[in-house]
Amino acid sequence: MTIQKITIPKRDFNGYFVGFSKIKVVWECPTCGGKMGEPQLTPHVEDGFHGSIHAWENQCGHVTKYEDLKGHMQ
Repeated sequence: MTIQKITIPKRDFNGYFVGFSKIKVVWECPTCGGKMGEPQLTPHVEDGFHGSIHAWENQCGHVTKYEDLKGHMQ
């Protein structure tokens, strides 16, 4: 099992952007358990905040949303 530390958008209870969070997650596709791609930092601008978040492409072709990863956090 591989653990990866990534940066994702942080949202409040209503879904509004409030900053960035660094989280550790199990680095496998939550849909099929396959290997996920290498995370790359990408620029992110929202509601006056400027920073970088990680994005990747899964080798299995499934799209993994950030909220799907939260269930896999350690």
